[in-house]
Amino acid sequence: MNSNEINLLIFFIIILLMLTAITLHENYTRKKRTAAILEILIGIIEAGNPNLDGHSLHVHNLTMVLYEFMPFRYRLQVSQIDLHYASLLLDIGKNGIPDSIMEHAGKLGQNEWEIVKKHPDIGVNMLKDVPGMGKTLSYILYHHERMDGKGYHQLTGEQIPLGARMIAVADAYSAMTMNRLYKASLPYAEATSELRLSAGTQLDENLVNIFCNIPMSKIDSCMEDVNLKMERYPNARKGSIGV
Repeated sequence: MNSNEINLLIFFIIILLMLTAITLHENYTRKKRTAAILEILIGIIEAGNPNLDGHSLHVHNLTMVLYEFMPFRYRLQVSQIDLHYASLLLDIGKNGIPDSIMEHAGKLGQNEWEIVKKHPDIGVNMLKDVPGMGKTLSYILYHHERMDGKGYHQLTGEQIPLGARMIAVADAYSAMTMNRLYKASLPYAEATSELRLSAGTQLDENLVNIFCNIPMSKIDSCMEDVNLKMERYPNARKGSIGV
């Protein structure tokens, strides 16, 4: 191969690399735009419900912070983009549950609770025809599984996808620290104490340990971000999110 051929080959390689970089940038920008729009839509949906009101945004923030602090070997096992979408859409199926149940101020009866437990399946059914969801659907479907097999679908331990186990930790913390019609919020120390008590039976013990060792300021910033975002929506219930 003469020098002209080598130079031509180098030129084509540079062009290929430039096109690849442009494509990756466009894909990243498109995904960021899609995620931002999705956050707005989730916020609007939850703003009118006093028992949600930013809960999914909070779970999303907590889940992504947990991902950030996980060891690299764990991060290799989970798709960040699937985790991103699943943690935002985990409760989309609750839109298929009657308002009389979702906005109930007291403790739910057994029949009502059985209806609420269908929301992961409803959510997956809503989203199943969306292209490119990857593992997102399994993370949503199994985010209420328990390590001891007493969850909605009776999966145990590592049968539960890692992404779903991560969301379960974030969901549990968010549920304890947000005010609801039927309960007041817990402060950070009490909520993390409850997480540790649930480790190994309800929640993944390793993930709980990682979560509880994240600086409190990072955890608190997740709630602060939700408060700011929910201020955009006129139907947001003031004071429904704990601090």
